[in-house]
Amino acid sequence: MAENGPHTANSGAGSDVALARRRASGDPASIDRSNQCEKWSNHIPGPAEREHLAATLGATLRALRAEYQLGTRPLARRAAVARSTITRLERGERRPRRAILAALAYGLDPADPDPITARLCEAAGESLRPDTSGGLRRRARRTAKARRVAGVVRWRIGREAEETRKAGFALINVTLRKLPLDPWKPNLTAADLDRMDAQLTAHQTALDESKRLHNRADALRRALARHRHPLETEIW
Repeated sequence: MAENGPHTANSGAGSDVALARRRASGDPASIDRSNQCEKWSNHIPGPAEREHLAATLGATLRALRAEYQLGTRPLARRAAVARSTITRLERGERRPRRAILAALAYGLDPADPDPITARLCEAAGESLRPDTSGGLRRRARRTAKARRVAGVVRWRIGREAEETRKAGFALINVTLRKLPLDPWKPNLTAADLDRMDAQLTAHQTALDESKRLHNRADALRRALARHRHPLETEIW
């Protein structure tokens, strides 16, 4: 037994070192699940509270979505939150934080979100959890990323509109100039008529394509000009 003591102690020390190395490397097996479960239990309500939240906050959020005619997917894009967050809140499966409710209010009405935020917070009642500094930083980063993505989408549509417009002008100013068109002359032969018919067909095809491109460019510009949510990416 005495011989096994040092070996056992060394084995324990070795396992501690191995665990420390796994934690340092980010190995998922090294995560302390008890702390994680405790963290999740802070925002998962019990059965009675879940039912109450579904009848108060969930019902309020569903009514607001109906009022603004928004499904969970477009609201998730406009609020920069996960769609599952919205469905869980509506089912009363999650205790909300004010920052999330404020994000949803902004997704519903970016021009005046404060009254909606107050309405949602009131519906959440005592289940409303306080914001954390880390959570606020993550929310700010996520919103900033959503703004960048929306800006890139608008820029790409604007560029496509400009390139399409230029392509339409190119057909008129360049392509049509290069298409030959024989002058009219008396005593045309059948071959002359066939050649002129082919030339006219080519001209009409180029004109039709130029018109299509201009119509496309106009539609893209109208899509950009329409009033929409600042974080909306479904523009075209």
